[in-house]
Amino acid sequence: MEFLFGININNYKILMIFWNLFLALVPCLTVYYLTKAVGRKQWGKLGKAQWAFVFLFLFWLLTLPNTAYLFTMVRHLVNYCRDFNPYRVCPDRTWMVMFFFIYALAGVPIFYYAIHKMTQVFKTLFSKRSAVILPVVVIPLTAIGVMFGLFERYNSWDVLTRADEIMSTLFSYFTNGNHLLNLFAFTLSFYLIYYSADYFLCKKKK
Repeated sequence: MEFLFGININNYKILMIFWNLFLALVPCLTVYYLTKAVGRKQWGKLGKAQWAFVFLFLFWLLTLPNTAYLFTMVRHLVNYCRDFNPYRVCPDRTWMVMFFFIYALAGVPIFYYAIHKMTQVFKTLFSKRSAVILPVVVIPLTAIGVMFGLFERYNSWDVLTRADEIMSTLFSYFTNGNHLLNLFAFTLSFYLIYYSADYFLCKKKK
């Protein structure tokens, strides 16, 4: 067991790959079973199950940043050369470029599925307009969640255990120029990834 925990690539533990993929799949599984539970019912016909939907939706929203967090895995390429190379091409570790790229790329279908599937749920429960608005609202929130994970190392469940600290950190994000720039870049990138995937997949269906 200690051997497995010790395996790493560029000081990145291999077991973290499986852990991060598992966390990224949680919102996908949540919305998948939520879709099955809702079926073709509208909001008014859910009855007491409305509370269950609200709870599961909030859980989905809190775990959604785990899907986009995979995009940031390319950062582990930094300083991967043992010896100085002006072009950052190291013959003995060049393969890591593709390794971390594919690792990060795995987040694209997971990220898209989690959001798109929830838009289908909203379209059934509420209206087509709510399905259109949903990605516009949740993607910036996802960007904030990813930044929380990168800079403060917060986890999804910290919203419940460290709510005051998180609110204070969130406020600082809107008063710090660097954080605002990062938030804009992350949000714009996530919009681009989601809507590009949506465009090409919808085009393919037609």
